[in-house]
Amino acid sequence: MAWLRDELDRLFAPDYLEGLGDRTLEQLRAMRDECDRAETAVSYLRRVAQGRLDVVQGILHGKGDDLSGVVEQLPSIIGGGPPRPPGPGRLPSRLAPDIEVVEDVGLTDEIDAVLDPGTIGSLPTMDHQELVALSERLMEVEAHISAQRRALHERIDAVQAEIVRRYKSGDASPDGLLG
Repeated sequence: MAWLRDELDRLFAPDYLEGLGDRTLEQLRAMRDECDRAETAVSYLRRVAQGRLDVVQGILHGKGDDLSGVVEQLPSIIGGGPPRPPGPGRLPSRLAPDIEVVEDVGLTDEIDAVLDPGTIGSLPTMDHQELVALSERLMEVEAHISAQRRALHERIDAVQAEIVRRYKSGDASPDGLLG
């Protein structure tokens, strides 16, 4: 998670978007690409958090009395999880970061600290209060991750708007894109 935390700190720095008009087209594309890479990782984390939350919610709402029942009901549990906050509903250009990123940098550490994969099997044995507390913590993590994702989309949009402006104004030529 250190890689992503460091990358988000850099991308969310107040001066990151300053001077977009003074940057070269190559620099703008590089900025967009680095925001896209971070957005892919954050979107992946969001889906992991949502999936675990959906499983906890499914058990809370009686979708399975034991783990095999939960596994059997998994498609309907994940599809019918708690409502998501409204948003642009963007599909990331890549659905997951490279597996090396996931494994090498502990990308899911924050989520695992709330509910690690080894504990999922014991969810049906937890009492109602434990499940409610777990659900609330997962909702907090998911909300935090969603806020990061929205902030990344704002940065991607700002950089992309500058790229589009240059093409519309003639400051950049599409000829190089066709070669």
